[in-house]
Amino acid sequence: MLEFASLTDQMYDAGFRAAWLSALFLPVVMIISAFALGSVIWFGGLQAQIGGMTIGGIQAFISYINFMIWPIQDLARVYAELQRSIASAERIFSLLDTKPEIYNLPNATSPQSLAGDISFEQVCFYYEEDEEVVLDNFSLKVSRGETIALVGPTGGGKSTIVNLLCRFFEPREGRILINESDYTDFTLESIQSKIGIVLQTPHLFSGTIEENIRYGKLGASREEIVQAAKLAGAHEFIKTLDQGYQEDVGEGGNLLSVGQKQLISLARAVLRKPDIFIMDEATSSVDTITESLIQHGMENLMEDRTSFIIAHRLSTIKKADRILFIKDGEIAEAGSHRELLKNKGLYYRLYTQQFRKDMALDLSASSLLSTNS
Repeated sequence: MLEFASLTDQMYDAGFRAAWLSALFLPVVMIISAFALGSVIWFGGLQAQIGGMTIGGIQAFISYINFMIWPIQDLARVYAELQRSIASAERIFSLLDTKPEIYNLPNATSPQSLAGDISFEQVCFYYEEDEEVVLDNFSLKVSRGETIALVGPTGGGKSTIVNLLCRFFEPREGRILINESDYTDFTLESIQSKIGIVLQTPHLFSGTIEENIRYGKLGASREEIVQAAKLAGAHEFIKTLDQGYQEDVGEGGNLLSVGQKQLISLARAVLRKPDIFIMDEATSSVDTITESLIQHGMENLMEDRTSFIIAHRLSTIKKADRILFIKDGEIAEAGSHRELLKNKGLYYRLYTQQFRKDMALDLSASSLLSTNS
């Protein structure tokens, strides 16, 4: 937090100084030009009184000065814009010159499939050396085709686990095995191309619904796209649109609701047929009806596929093979939904708390409807 405050203060000071100098430069040039013009008029007036210069000569000098001032003022404006452009170019080139922390090893291979057991062995991870450890000696064995649900408080390490699995980051200590092979022996492309992710905030590209679904598999036929949409539960709402699969989604999908975008994102993942499927808070921003459609699509996608689900709405994870309660980077509890409820531990308290909250919302909605009627 202190480091962030220091960086923002430096950014504010640098931005304020740049804006101040940029705003000052053009007025200074104009003031100098005005003084020059005033001097010509004053000196020319004196010369006109003693007969050394005519009024026409003074007018000619003023015209010449104006012709000189205009290019100088344009140069001042261009110079200010050039300074901003140089600063932007420096940021772009610094980004291009940045060496990635995660890269392919010289002898990295490309496996045909990632379907198999996954093991986290004594994994330790932190984002920065002087920051708190997120995962400490974390170990987990996931069998092929198993569905793992990750629940727990915010900041416990749930997203870090799946980010490590996707190799967006790598363990600082320990290792991650896929099919009993260290996944750093695989290329980044071979890993990330075989993992399907549906995020809390889905992203759609400008274009049609069909084009957005096809992004999961560029060579897919129209029949494959329709079949993927049916499995994801998106086909029904797509049929109701005026142009069906050719309906434009708008910039970033702004012509569709959050639930509709989520279903299209899920269809994209279904079309890809990934070996590993990850669902990160995908139902947190949708209504109950859309949630049931997404759950149905999830079940189709997760069949015979290793899956990881991160969810705060516990209704989406009841059917998971194992539920892991992640707290402070460790597995505090593990088991099925029934087993964890029977133990009456952390998961039980979280579930009952959410259940009471949902009941309270239902009662409030019912009383509001009865009052309006």
